[in-house]
Amino acid sequence: MGYKHERLPLSLEKGKLYLINDKLKEKKEELELFLQDNKYMNSKEFSKNVLFSQEIKANNTIEGYNDDVGLVYDILNKKLKINDKDKEQRIRNLYNGYRFIYTDKEINKENLKKLYSILSRNLLSEEDIKEMGEYYRNNPVYIFFSSNLDVEPDKGISAKDLDKYMEEYFNYVNSNNNLSCSTDYFIKSQIMHFQLVYIHPYYDINGRTSRTTSMWYLLNNEVYPYIIFNRAISLNKKLYYKIIREVKEYRNVTFFLNYMLDNVKIELEKEYIMNMIGSNSSHLTAVDYQTMYYILSMNGLLTAKDFITFYNNHNDKKKGIEIYNTMLEPLFDKGIIIKGRNTDSFINTKEKNFIFELNKSKFENDPQKIKRLKIK
Repeated sequence: MGYKHERLPLSLEKGKLYLINDKLKEKKEELELFLQDNKYMNSKEFSKNVLFSQEIKANNTIEGYNDDVGLVYDILNKKLKINDKDKEQRIRNLYNGYRFIYTDKEINKENLKKLYSILSRNLLSEEDIKEMGEYYRNNPVYIFFSSNLDVEPDKGISAKDLDKYMEEYFNYVNSNNNLSCSTDYFIKSQIMHFQLVYIHPYYDINGRTSRTTSMWYLLNNEVYPYIIFNRAISLNKKLYYKIIREVKEYRNVTFFLNYMLDNVKIELEKEYIMNMIGSNSSHLTAVDYQTMYYILSMNGLLTAKDFITFYNNHNDKKKGIEIYNTMLEPLFDKGIIIKGRNTDSFINTKEKNFIFELNKSKFENDPQKIKRLKIK
């Protein structure tokens, strides 16, 4: 049976972007049913809790900046100053960018310029600043997907065509597409996400701007649960960039939408479990939630050593014993995770490695809701 292709009013150099709605139907229905049972996620308060500081970390992590969520929290809430000025600036810029999009503003040429100015403040090279036009870049930009110099980089849209492509983009963003449910809005936000990455209107910070603009669209339309989509990407960046390249080649944005729908459902399931654990525990910190999030994101047997490795793969590296003391031990003390038997290996020269698991009395593993996440 053939599927109907929907041609979108968005241009790629090889023709119009298109999607196949029928291939998204089952995932849309699963998400809508899940959200009907978890109405607390569809609130502005939920989005606020997610944006600051979990999504700040995730958005930067996608770009290869592994800022620990505890550090993000301390910079934003305790006004911590650090020696790495670029790191501090990136965090503050995203925070200020999220504050900008958090109030209802039309997504248009002038407001996108304001958002980009916030996100790029003090992070652009002098050459990039000099070569920028009033709104967009004046010269070509190259997009490197691999550290292998033999892999040819992609190019953003020709600078002379940027006004045309961006006008088309804004027309799409502000058009009425007869969207019937929250997941339709999420799908449109991710088409916007892809298209702005494809156009690449700036020399730098295109990815953060594209993803933040998609979040902006969701906030403007009061579609709060899907704000967490950056987390899904941050754990599988290679596949994210691979699929973007495939869509550029074949014009079929369904590839990208399937990836985002699959992963955002997993993230919502994690959020559902963390909310239950939080409801059955007291005085949980931002670091406690990050620890639970990593545990839920790990594949395979849960050991202290595995957790330390996982942490160091997604953050600036720390010693194993420090990670244990600041992340795992507090959750043991609060009864959220339970120690099992020791293994034959060691965390350090003195401490034995051990198996652990989430305390299942703290949450309900409902198979009707938890369909994609594997609970250890």
